[in-house]
Amino acid sequence: MFNSTPSREHDAEARRERLLKAAAAVFAKDGFEKASLRAICLKAKANVASVKYYFGSKEGLYREVFLSSCASKMDKDPPVTLADGASPEDTLRSWIHHLLDHVLLKRAANPVKSQLMAHEMREPTHCLNEFIKLVVGPFHEELQRIIAAVLGRKKVDEDCILYCHHIIGLCIHYDHCRVFVDRLGPPVPKTAPEVQRLADNIADFVLGALTSRRAAQPKPASRSKKQS
Repeated sequence: MFNSTPSREHDAEARRERLLKAAAAVFAKDGFEKASLRAICLKAKANVASVKYYFGSKEGLYREVFLSSCASKMDKDPPVTLADGASPEDTLRSWIHHLLDHVLLKRAANPVKSQLMAHEMREPTHCLNEFIKLVVGPFHEELQRIIAAVLGRKKVDEDCILYCHHIIGLCIHYDHCRVFVDRLGPPVPKTAPEVQRLADNIADFVLGALTSRRAAQPKPASRSKKQS
């Protein structure tokens, strides 16, 4: 059934897309280690040699599936940045809403991507470092710059990095711990208006803390005028 070379097909791109779609479903269900190339190829109606032809290996196929799903998300829904022109405070508020909207609504609408990420969290593959470098790293660094701007600091320091982790932790708590949140109440938001209210609540809390921190910063010593 499985030939040593890819079977002829008029639309080679269609075969490649079938492999990607089938691989996404199988990797999401079984994870990288347990996923079978045979199962992927059966689902895609292709032969095993097609994987080598298009992707080089099982690892290459997985990398294409995992990273392309993340890249397409970033292209369609780019993150909020200071370059957008709003004040640092409004930018931070928008950034928090963007993250909550992604983890509570958009990711729920893409279960395959969510399952792939869950497998990566449990059993990291060779792709995780690349994912952090290409996607997570720039996302974190922009938030750190926003925080520095809110604090009135000229550059990112260790405090900004720690506050970055704190803010993300506040947001993803509602995803990772939703079974507890739903039982303790109020339940995890399920609609866009509910997510907006939660984002505003978190933003008010965070901005209050950062504003207080900024006010407590020591003022730079003023230079005494040179006597003539």
